Amino acid sequence: MSTKATKSLAILVAAALYCLHVIAQTNQCVRNARALSHLVDWGKPDGIKFDITATVTFPVDAANNTFAVEDSTGHTTIRQIKSRDACSIRPGDRIRATGVTRKFMNTGFVFADTDHIEILAHGKPPTPKTIGWNDMQTGKCDNCLVRVEGTVRDAFRDEIDGAWYYLQLQCGQGVVYACFRIGRNSDTKLHKIIDADVSVVGLYTAHKGLRRMIGQTIYATGWNDISIIKPAPANPFAVPDLSEMKNTKPADFNGAGRRKAKGRVIAVWHGDHLLLRTADGSVVRIDLSDKHAPNVGDFVEAAGNPETDLYRLNLSRAIWRPTNADKSMPQEQPPADITVAQLTTTPWGKHAFQTDYHGKPVQIKGQVISLPKPNRDGVLTMECDGQIVPVDASSCPNALDGVETGCTILVAGTCLMETANWHPNAPFPHIEGFSIIVHEPDDIRILSRPPWWTPSRLLAVIGALLGLLTGIFAWNRMLNRRAEKRGRELADERLAHVTSDLKVYERTRLAVELHDSISQNLTGVSLAIRAANKLADSDQNGMRKSLALAARTLDSCRDELRNCLWDLRNQTLEENDMNEAIRQTLAPHIGNTKLSIRFNVPRDKLSDNTTHSILRIIRELATNAIRHGNATTIKVVGTIENDKLLFFVADNGCGFNPQCHPDSTNGHFGLQGIQDRVDAFEGTMNISSSPESGTKVTISIKMKGENDEGQDSSSHS
Repeated sequence: MSTKATKSLAILVAAALYCLHVIAQTNQCVRNARALSHLVDWGKPDGIKFDITATVTFPVDAANNTFAVEDSTGHTTIRQIKSRDACSIRPGDRIRATGVTRKFMNTGFVFADTDHIEILAHGKPPTPKTIGWNDMQTGKCDNCLVRVEGTVRDAFRDEIDGAWYYLQLQCGQGVVYACFRIGRNSDTKLHKIIDADVSVVGLYTAHKGLRRMIGQTIYATGWNDISIIKPAPANPFAVPDLSEMKNTKPADFNGAGRRKAKGRVIAVWHGDHLLLRTADGSVVRIDLSDKHAPNVGDFVEAAGNPETDLYRLNLSRAIWRPTNADKSMPQEQPPADITVAQLTTTPWGKHAFQTDYHGKPVQIKGQVISLPKPNRDGVLTMECDGQIVPVDASSCPNALDGVETGCTILVAGTCLMETANWHPNAPFPHIEGFSIIVHEPDDIRILSRPPWWTPSRLLAVIGALLGLLTGIFAWNRMLNRRAEKRGRELADERLAHVTSDLKVYERTRLAVELHDSISQNLTGVSLAIRAANKLADSDQNGMRKSLALAARTLDSCRDELRNCLWDLRNQTLEENDMNEAIRQTLAPHIGNTKLSIRFNVPRDKLSDNTTHSILRIIRELATNAIRHGNATTIKVVGTIENDKLLFFVADNGCGFNPQCHPDSTNGHFGLQGIQDRVDAFEGTMNISSSPESGTKVTISIKMKGENDEGQDSSSHS
């Protein structure tokens, strides 16, 4: 182990021991920045309380309320977890923060989360400390506010969180990354400072954030923390040629600065990748910074970051511009017929990728096994000698016109060896394989089409049969629904017919009602008037009696007619409760008279005509009690005993003598009409009354069940 490594290990052990010592001495409560920094930076243990007084040095991430502090022991970072307690903390403020360390979800990160911050005093913002590469290696600058100067070698956006941007700074012998948040669509602004000398102010750390293994990192707040010391060259292509790095070790590519390459474009794919053949015959793969690629055959000059896949030199995040054609460059050779075995097998029969075909025009035959997905990468796959070969037509989608699965095709294009660039943890980059990049519509020729009976067509036939069965099922369901609809229509017609019959029956019943009551009464009125006319000259008193009888009879007709009209309009026969039906029947006639009903007879045991007759009888008795007896209380009680329906109507009126009660000869038809209705049911009516003692009329009728309707009808015929 080297002396430097031994010293670093000793510092780490001492710091850990000091952290544990502080925790034990403070009864599990950290009270200084140095001990809290070790808990946060090394991710354990969590759940430790802290109570520190320190000075704010720099806001790390305002969006997450995270800031850095320092005291006499060291530096650390704190995060506010309650936004409602957030106060206007500024660099230079002296604060007291209390809280507890917590792990972030299932990651290994630990944050010092404060639930209470108290500003003790305001002060001047601290001055950043200028450090260099050697200072970063000591570990003493972690969580410190620093200033770093260097040359921007690369600028790019974070692929995980597009709101974060990174600058790669060449700082002395090493590379430092500066990250900060700026508005989206700032790529062009970043590219303009590549190769510029800049000064970055921010919080230095070697192991924070999601990419904690990236190494030395400066967290800045935005463009205001970046100062241009020396602008980038006005001409971004005024950089050394890529060919000068042919003998450079891969480890020295990082921070080497931008390079350029010039030549003819021999392949373009996905809009941001191209192959360039230079004047010396080398093939350079160029990954552009945007999806704006030149056309195949154009002469261009590209500048970007140098990389290598250990076979050749490449450029990443590059820009390009047209350049004059180099007439000294040889013309591209016609495509050579090859097989997959030539690409993947040595002359001695061993499996190995033949990298010499990279960038060469080739021609290969195979059978299409899959087509590109709509609006996707434009890559189809074909089978050649039992192996899969991708064909990239993203730069020329028209080349795929007419191609379908199962076709045998002949593809001409540029052979691309798909290899990752070198990085320290993969000394031998993985080779994914080969693909063919087509340039023109004629680069794909259909040699033969698949037979008609293909698996896809078989699936189509099966689908059609399933569709037919589905259609038959749907048609059957539709016929069933039409049959159900027709059945409902027939039922409606039957119901309408029954309703019509019921209407005819009701008209007949009404005619009987009018005939038995109003018609007879009107006949009596006519006779009384004629009698009065005969007595006009001979017997004045007899004439007056006849006219009085006619008047009372007309009053009775009027009441009977009003009752008939009310019966036509009301809905009492629809009621399932006889008590409620009686109450609705009497409501228009009794006014404020107190009504008591206890009619314990189920409605379903009575036919409509029986119910109608009962309601007419009860109404007549109630109105007589109020009109003639001046009753203030009426009581209706009903029940069933054996096969008889018993009910009575009692009142507290003035009463009368049942033996000499007024009848139809005196123009009073009420009791006579009730008796007629009772007789129709072969029933009896008993009147119990005396002057000043009220009246009670008890009625008993026979229950005839299903013959009830017939009895009612015959009784009024």
